[in-house]
Amino acid sequence: MRKHPYLGLLAALLSSWIPAAWTSEPVVPPTEFADQWQAADWADLMVEVPAAGGELTITEVTLSRAERVQETNHEADTALAEGDWARAEYRLGQLLAEYPDEHQVRLRLAAMQYGRGALDEARVQLQQGLELAPAHADLRLALARLLAEQDRHGAAFAVLDEAAPDLVSHLDYYSLKAEMARRSGDCATAITLYHRLLDRSPGVGSWWLSLGLCQRRLGQDFVPAYRRALASADLGNASLHFVQQQLEQHGSAQTH
Repeated sequence: MRKHPYLGLLAALLSSWIPAAWTSEPVVPPTEFADQWQAADWADLMVEVPAAGGELTITEVTLSRAERVQETNHEADTALAEGDWARAEYRLGQLLAEYPDEHQVRLRLAAMQYGRGALDEARVQLQQGLELAPAHADLRLALARLLAEQDRHGAAFAVLDEAAPDLVSHLDYYSLKAEMARRSGDCATAITLYHRLLDRSPGVGSWWLSLGLCQRRLGQDFVPAYRRALASADLGNASLHFVQQQLEQHGSAQTH
């Protein structure tokens, strides 16, 4: 909500600024300026002072919620551009205090907190959001990524396991869930998840590699998965070298 109190101040300033001599007799502007005084160019300079005993009306402009969010994000952008990280976070926090269910604003604030190393603040911010919206996939994914950065793989998996968003539109969600299952030692769950992911996107080499790692750990045939990983286009040189080495060792062991 915005108010414009400066209209009243402007009227007061005008009344104190006018010389006393002007108040005794009216001053008639020169003829050559008469037409100019009526010109449209003067319109912005004219202030209508209310008559004695009248009231000065101040119009209050109420922003919609969407406008408030847009304005606050713009203010945060401006603050960040000026290097004022604290002011950006403060403005986003103010908006969240008024609209706690603005989850995109919460995600942005948590990302900023994470970016400056305030991991506990970011974690609490995301957990508060999940209390309001337990099924919000992006909040869960962000919290799980934060926990994964701290090597809390079991906790990250548990966060992701509490919701089941649509696989097709949340591949990143299930990819991280599968990886957290693998890293926390639950290869049986990881294998199931990787099969679901690969049924949808069979060209992702990192999924084939992780599938093969779990199959090998459980004593299953991992060679087909490794070969698919080797044939993919998205693995880095280190991963490709590892897969080749593992296949060569396996082949050598099979011949002896």
